[in-house]
Amino acid sequence: MVDFKKVYTSIVDKYFQEKRRRMAVWTGLFFLIFLLILSSHFVPGRTNWEVGSVSSQDVQADRYLTFVDEAGTLARQQEALATFQDVYKIDLEKFNSITIASVSDSFNRLEEIAAVNKGDTDVTTVDKIAQLHDVFEFTLGPDEWAALANLSETEIKWLYDKGIDYAIDVMSKGVAQEELENAREKIIQSVRNDSYITGAEEKFLLAVLNKAILYPTYVLDTEATAAKRTEVLATVEPEKIVVQKGELVVRKGEILTERQSSILNQLGYSQSVSPGLVVLGLALLIAILMVLARTFVQYTTPKVYQNEKQMVLLMLLTAATLFLYDLFLALSLSPVTERAAQVGYLIPVSMGTMLITILLDVRLGVFIDLILALFVGLYTENSAFAIVALIGGLAGSMGVATLGQRSDISRAAFGISGINACTVIALGMIINQTPDVICFGVLFGVFNGLISSIFTMGLLPYLENIFGITTSIKLLELANPNQPLLKKLLTEAPGTYHHCIMVGNLGEAAAEAIGANGLEVRLGAYYHDIGKLKRPYFFSENQFSGNNPHDNITPQLSTLIITSHVKDGVEMAKAAKLPPVIIQMIAQHHGDSLVSFFYYKAKEQDPEVKERDFRYEQSKPQTKEAAILMMADTVEAAVRSKKNATPGQIEGFIRTLIKGKLNDGQFDECELTFRDLDQIATAFARVINGIYHKRIEYPSQTSIGVSHKQEGKK
Repeated sequence: MVDFKKVYTSIVDKYFQEKRRRMAVWTGLFFLIFLLILSSHFVPGRTNWEVGSVSSQDVQADRYLTFVDEAGTLARQQEALATFQDVYKIDLEKFNSITIASVSDSFNRLEEIAAVNKGDTDVTTVDKIAQLHDVFEFTLGPDEWAALANLSETEIKWLYDKGIDYAIDVMSKGVAQEELENAREKIIQSVRNDSYITGAEEKFLLAVLNKAILYPTYVLDTEATAAKRTEVLATVEPEKIVVQKGELVVRKGEILTERQSSILNQLGYSQSVSPGLVVLGLALLIAILMVLARTFVQYTTPKVYQNEKQMVLLMLLTAATLFLYDLFLALSLSPVTERAAQVGYLIPVSMGTMLITILLDVRLGVFIDLILALFVGLYTENSAFAIVALIGGLAGSMGVATLGQRSDISRAAFGISGINACTVIALGMIINQTPDVICFGVLFGVFNGLISSIFTMGLLPYLENIFGITTSIKLLELANPNQPLLKKLLTEAPGTYHHCIMVGNLGEAAAEAIGANGLEVRLGAYYHDIGKLKRPYFFSENQFSGNNPHDNITPQLSTLIITSHVKDGVEMAKAAKLPPVIIQMIAQHHGDSLVSFFYYKAKEQDPEVKERDFRYEQSKPQTKEAAILMMADTVEAAVRSKKNATPGQIEGFIRTLIKGKLNDGQFDECELTFRDLDQIATAFARVINGIYHKRIEYPSQTSIGVSHKQEGKK
């Protein structure tokens, strides 16, 4: 029978023990989570909602919605244009350029035949008549053709002017296309009514005018018509469809109307949208952003990049903030659509950026804020919401960048609220919003800051414990003297307690001098010797009676007792659930240093003793903070033994102690530089000289009494 437990264990051991493989699994998992969250918003529920089709389900609006009804607006526009009349104008351009030109051409031909050849004795009337027959297809009698052939140039010009005048008189008043034949009749009638035009001249002119092509002079003014049409349409108010959140758009089994189809389309139920393409686009965008984020973390915060839990936390907080988008956008906070639509200002991007800044790094908070603001813009299709999310998120990160206590989060909340309010007002003025809409936006922006801080304070303790992250707030809580371990240290090992406090002062000053975490060093110092609580009187600072237990035991046993306080301290810290960073500093504050006093004492007794038997069995300091704690611990204990030393002597002694640790290889695994060591020594000297400065020796009570007696004698 197959042992599934063994199979599962072997698979996990084989494929997921390596950190790289585990991170690949986490990355893939959160990629799917991001895709699922975004797809729920961008991918439509179904894609076949057509007018006239039968709904297979009830559909309720998941948010407030207002949009222009294209069909209804078009109907309104058509109604407004029902009585609209096109704009016409009188345009004689074609009449002048074509109609008159054709009439002029006929008279020019007549003039060429009749008047021009008039003085030519070789051209007879018969010849002219023959030429006129060839040019004009008129039906005239022989006498009439002869009369035309013998017209003078003046007579032809007079006849032409008469015909043109009558034509212009009629056409200049504006003649539409459908009125052209009536206009021609009017022109012809005017010619017939002219008693001066008779016989062959009349017949010729009428024939020319009948043959001429007339063009309308009362024509459509396209530019004026278009302008007037635009003016009329501008007066038509677009018909809007307003949908309340929770409104039933369509019932199951109902035949879809045009209005319902439009609403469903706006809600994302569109036949034209391919869900596969939407998901593919989202997957590509998420992949790009995750690669950019990974690269940013790798180069700006390598400690976070190398910490699996912190990378998971970064992705988790980003996903959680994205998940809140839909929840807040779906809130119904006003019956007025325009006001309710301002709910986008309520999206708590600041929550995510503050948590990332507090738990991880301020640079990551700013970078993730950019990504979250980008998605706010995509979600809402509103650049104003994205701008407020970006600015509010930046304010949140800056507000908690130097967090000292939990109340600082509340102060940051007021800062976020104020900045959000100012940004909303500025954007409202830019996009010309009404005062009531701006007021609602300001209200939501203020609530954004308050809600973000509430979420941050509520989630912070749980995230600290789950992911093993020690924030400055947690450290400050551990610094409280009423903490059980510190209280016990004070009562059972007061010398060690005082030593820890002094080491904390030294370590914090040195850490601040080189840009390390001073608060972390101070808290590590407070707890670094808690292991001495098991055997407090075996340590010199707690030996008040003058009796030293080490005088009665071997150097080897003394070394075992002394070095055991590190292991005991780690066990006590774990039992008290102290943060990992404090436990690490307790374990590393001696590294694998040599217990030199007992080593040399043992060597006097037996020259063959091995040095490794007198060393601490712990790892060397891995961080600057742990190394500073080691030096501060050594320096504080050693300098106390120096009596009446000058400041220069103290500083020289400090540098000798630090050099001894350096030569012993204790700093080989941390990132300290020689410049750091020099600054640390200077900081130690400054603090110690301030604490152990030479004081005025006050006279005793006896000498005071003698002095008074001598003064009395005087």
